[in-house]
Amino acid sequence: MTRNATARRGAPVTLLLQLATLVVAVVVWLLFAIGPGSAAGVPTPWTTVETAVELMGGSVYWTAVGNTVLTALIGLLLSIAIGIPLGLINGSNRKVALSSQFLVDFGRCIPGVGILPLVLLVFGGTRPMAVALVIFGAVWPLLIQSTYAVQQVSPQMHQVGRAFHLTLGDRIRSIYVPSATPFIMTGLRISATISLLLSISAEFLGGVDGIGRELFDTLTVNDSDKMFVYAFTAALLGIALNGLLLQVQKRVLWWHPSQREKA
Repeated sequence: MTRNATARRGAPVTLLLQLATLVVAVVVWLLFAIGPGSAAGVPTPWTTVETAVELMGGSVYWTAVGNTVLTALIGLLLSIAIGIPLGLINGSNRKVALSSQFLVDFGRCIPGVGILPLVLLVFGGTRPMAVALVIFGAVWPLLIQSTYAVQQVSPQMHQVGRAFHLTLGDRIRSIYVPSATPFIMTGLRISATISLLLSISAEFLGGVDGIGRELFDTLTVNDSDKMFVYAFTAALLGIALNGLLLQVQKRVLWWHPSQREKA
């Protein structure tokens, strides 16, 4: 039996297992909500669905979702514009990489939320504050993956660049970027998740409009029904974002052996 045939036969089984896991999770949630969680006001699954339908009928919910997505997207795009070029330059020069290693290692070890008081002091509870927080957290995976990608380029490719007297820009465009793309896509997926998490954190702790702000407001008034809806919305945004980036990765890396094997 071929690998493709085996994969086709295993797909329904995988789907059934996923559905079974989802059903078990919903049942456990229901039992907890009507049992120990009732004292804390944990809503049942059906109550959460009803609340979600009610919220989706108004503009407040969609405005919050739009603000969060916009903040995360702006921060991610700026992180790409900063992290990837710096990473490619950093990885292409050994002296630059050695001189910047401590700074990169120090910066990436600082939690994004850890600089929240600083950006709040500088920007206040505004979107630029949230974007700055997102950039600080999301730029490191892109910079590090780009640096490692260039350092993994085979010596033969470096020899080709020297033989043809390619400039640094030509080497980055013709040699480093194609070789680095698989690494960069991994960094992009990590940075996208960080962007969403930090945008919601900035909204929750800094008072910026978005899902995080709505979560804080519902927590303040102890409205657990709406709080669950916004929490699940954040989770669904993360799943949708990851799925979107997986599709982009398949399109961009169609030539890569890993994608051909999956196809």
